[in-house]
Amino acid sequence: MNKKLLAAAIAAAVVAAPAAFAESVVYGKIHTSFDTTDMESYDVDNNELNSRASRLGFKGSEDLGNGLKAIYQIELQVNSDGGGKGQSGANSGLGNSSRNTFVGLSSDWGTVLAGRHDTPMKVAFYASGNEILGDSVLDLNLGNNLSWSRSKGAPIGVFHEYRASNAVAYISPSFAGFTLAGAIIPGEDTKSQNAEGDGPADHYSVGAMWGASGLKASGGYTMYNTDSNDPGTDDIDVWQVGASWTGNAFHIGAEYEDTSNAGFVDGQDYSAWAVTGKFTFGNNAVGAVYTDAEMDNQYDSSGWGVSAEHNFSKRTKVYAAYADNTLDYDSKVGGGSDDDQVFSLGMIHDF
Repeated sequence: MNKKLLAAAIAAAVVAAPAAFAESVVYGKIHTSFDTTDMESYDVDNNELNSRASRLGFKGSEDLGNGLKAIYQIELQVNSDGGGKGQSGANSGLGNSSRNTFVGLSSDWGTVLAGRHDTPMKVAFYASGNEILGDSVLDLNLGNNLSWSRSKGAPIGVFHEYRASNAVAYISPSFAGFTLAGAIIPGEDTKSQNAEGDGPADHYSVGAMWGASGLKASGGYTMYNTDSNDPGTDDIDVWQVGASWTGNAFHIGAEYEDTSNAGFVDGQDYSAWAVTGKFTFGNNAVGAVYTDAEMDNQYDSSGWGVSAEHNFSKRTKVYAAYADNTLDYDSKVGGGSDDDQVFSLGMIHDF
């Protein structure tokens, strides 16, 4: 059964009613790694089989005429390791958390969508081309939450990426290589906490992307209204800019972030930067990443990682990667330092 027929069959079984399916597809990714971990900052020293952002999705569109299309996407986490204590959480099989899941309209004027989606700043971050082996131990993500916790699975990650629920977003068509995006995110969760912030755009994000002739560049901004967490705290402002160049077998890039009132602490600034590189030869590639970050009155972080990968096809690859990160803590939080190290053997299959 091909992907289009499978998507139609599944959807028909769910709604138990006749429906017309246009351009419906099933897609996904299985990314599993075996990791040897020694992380002082988490007091962890073990070996684990981990699912790394594995997913199953359904997406499609319907032609509404006059160049207008209805679009949809449903994407779910899949625990390819069976669940447990690894990166995927406690549940086995199909995860209980949704990834980008939305409905919308698309035409020559652009795309409007509503649901759960990466913020435009996160979309711009990926458009800069600086993730050389995403979701692995070399992932540049600091952690998908506003508490700014360091990700166990990617010890050198320093950049803020966020997937927002309840978002309404617009993505423009490309103008001479430029694409713009914006989103508003209501503060729906604040009423239960007797705090202000229940407007249609309590949080918002914008992003700009450009690409041509091997060059990519992007910038993004996100503002988080903090009333739902601490009514007396100033808003969190996050800026990111990045660029990369790919020519023949070489790829190089750099990214920078600046955050005000990080961690819901007034006046606490966070800054981070990274440089990345990759060299491809035949079906193989080697990559390297260096990251640096500083949280006021908390810590300084410096990390590096290397990888080697072999592509059996456009959809299937295996890799080996190593990441090392050092956290030097400020005297105001007790001083000292931690060294985190992870060695990983992984396989990725896209379908």
